[in-house]
Amino acid sequence: MSLHKAQVMRASHPSICDILPVVFGAWGVSGPAPRSEKNRDRLTNYLQLEPGQQTLVVLIDGFGFELVANHFPYTPFLRSRKADMLRACTVLPSTTAAAISSFATGLRPGQTNMVGWSVKDSGQVTTLLTFENASVPPEEWQSNPTMFEVASRAGVSSAAIMPQRFAGSGLTMAALRGACPVGAETLDERIDAAMQQLREGTAMVYLYWSDLDHVGHGYGTNCDKWVGELEMVDAALARINRELPKGVCALVTGDHGMVNTRTERRIDVAQNPQLQQDLELIAGEGRAVHIHAANNPDEVVRRWKEELGERATIACGNEVVELLGGESGARLTGDAIAFMHDDWVVVDSRTQSQTMINLVGVHGSFSATELTIPILRFD
Repeated sequence: MSLHKAQVMRASHPSICDILPVVFGAWGVSGPAPRSEKNRDRLTNYLQLEPGQQTLVVLIDGFGFELVANHFPYTPFLRSRKADMLRACTVLPSTTAAAISSFATGLRPGQTNMVGWSVKDSGQVTTLLTFENASVPPEEWQSNPTMFEVASRAGVSSAAIMPQRFAGSGLTMAALRGACPVGAETLDERIDAAMQQLREGTAMVYLYWSDLDHVGHGYGTNCDKWVGELEMVDAALARINRELPKGVCALVTGDHGMVNTRTERRIDVAQNPQLQQDLELIAGEGRAVHIHAANNPDEVVRRWKEELGERATIACGNEVVELLGGESGARLTGDAIAFMHDDWVVVDSRTQSQTMINLVGVHGSFSATELTIPILRFD
């Protein structure tokens, strides 16, 4: 799919940015203006929330629309609801730090500054999941109010169910400020905690599960291990459906999808003089590569376009601002972003760990598999 077609698709479906403004809107809490009133209205009409209705939002990391649709034989609960499943889109880059921050704020990555798995920060590469060695705290990096904070100021309560160790993590502080953190480890324990919060009257409960994404990165999505994880997610959703307190609405969504890559589809900057020349470093991720030139940025971008050819779309300048939705975040991505096609990735073995280089499941670019996410309401 071309970048133009991806943009048309994004413009014609609800966005991950619309979810919490609609959920909290049922409590009279206003969120940021939508990119498309029509698409937000479509989501509002789909969810059909009553004023003041308690809601449980389950976000499964790596839960892409096409991945779910292609595995319905393994997911009896989701299969039984497939006709009700709404197709929505995540943000660009299609990756966790960017998507969850956009979900939590209602703003696009260009406004939140959460523009990838990693970014160049004061001459080094910092990951936006941990903010380890970052130049500023996560609350300053992503300084926009979260929907949880806006709701809290309006007297509307929320809770975020996650492992206790994540309560003070960089991404949590950037994206989930304002929600009461509730520690729980296993998926069943998180469901128990969510149900308890709902019984206690919490207006909005957010439950996050990352293992589907984790397994996909390590093994890809065409293996028994990943399918087994998806089956566990399906069983958990069926349990939630059975145990949901009367009058509560639940919805499940994802933050992005995932494609599988292969060793021969990895382009290593360390082995490519054309990509190395005048380059300071790369950041972002393998499918949405931030290109930072040390010298001659126009020439660097030209060489990258020439070398990658039909394997990538390279966006720069105002196009990056448009794709990410704001100038602030766009400035953080360097001189250009290389969005990779098909199953190609770019790595740099001089600076990246073997774990990152050897990922099997990858995301960040604009294929429909990466961009489309499901939204499913049940009660």
